[in-house]
Amino acid sequence: MSSSLRDLLNARLPLSLATTANQLTILRIVFVPVFIILLVYHELGWALSTFVLAGITDVLDGVIARRFGQKTSIGAVLDPVADKLLMASSILILSLPQMEFHNTIPRWLMIVIIFRDVFILLVSLIVVLMVGWRVFTPSPYGKASTVMQVLTVLAVLYTNWQGQAVPELNILFYTTGLMTAFSGIHYLVRGLRQWHLNE
Repeated sequence: MSSSLRDLLNARLPLSLATTANQLTILRIVFVPVFIILLVYHELGWALSTFVLAGITDVLDGVIARRFGQKTSIGAVLDPVADKLLMASSILILSLPQMEFHNTIPRWLMIVIIFRDVFILLVSLIVVLMVGWRVFTPSPYGKASTVMQVLTVLAVLYTNWQGQAVPELNILFYTTGLMTAFSGIHYLVRGLRQWHLNE
């Protein structure tokens, strides 16, 4: 790498991180270990508040990036990473029976969600390797799946905070599982279409 290119990257990276949108994304990443510690120590009210605050930063950084022209390449990477870290840690910990929560996310649902994310990553990687770089925009089913997963985590956190065992959460679990699985299949179909269109 030439010295001029290195100097350019070194100058642009701090500027990209300095945007309000990216700072909110970094704050969301910082929330993840805080959230995990609160869950482990059964500080469920604070854990719920932290999860909600993280969700608010997710909304705000997107609005600010679009409204004030703060979209950056590093932000495009950090934002989904922050989302996945928060959701994966939430679902994983809330599915552990040894945590002895009143309500836990079923192990099968945790596996479906994590498998779907890994599956989409692999399909995207294969498509990129076969046909070149592509931007994979979120599908409506993917967005619906994310919304259902967030609602599931919120519901489990809230009912545990209230100290209530709620069997009716199973309805939410099955709905989330079905939507997650369907969105994974939909991403596979989209990936195959991209592949065939570029053959």
